[in-house]
Amino acid sequence: MVMERLKGHAVFSLLSPREIERLSAASGIMHLKEGETVYAPGVVASHIFVLLKGRVELRRTAPGEAGFLVDDIVDGGMFGVSSLTGLERYILKAECVKDSEVLKIEINALRRILDDNPVVGYAIQQRISQIFFKRYVNAMEMITAGVT
Repeated sequence: MVMERLKGHAVFSLLSPREIERLSAASGIMHLKEGETVYAPGVVASHIFVLLKGRVELRRTAPGEAGFLVDDIVDGGMFGVSSLTGLERYILKAECVKDSEVLKIEINALRRILDDNPVVGYAIQQRISQIFFKRYVNAMEMITAGVT
């Protein structure tokens, strides 16, 4: 089931069947309830995630506050991507706002695959950069809307 989910995702579709198999061995599916936290700020960034079903909010939090909504992840969305940018810890809180099914991918396994195949690695990093940039633009729009 994990292999099929990886093959069907746009970011991982560039991987060879052998690479998908390797990544699948380092992945698993999590079933989370509404209100459960996928990861919190400061936790070691050891995985990247794909939302298979449900809804997850990414928030920049401060102690005792609900925090600032950075992104609303829907089916097929990828999050935890800071783990591929060299950051050692997550900076946002990822919380399920609906019961969710999440694909959890070990970042070191993905890094090894990308290092072994630099052409595909570059293309995947480019797609992940687009996710980051979209998230940045959305956050700036929300800030601007709140200020005006």
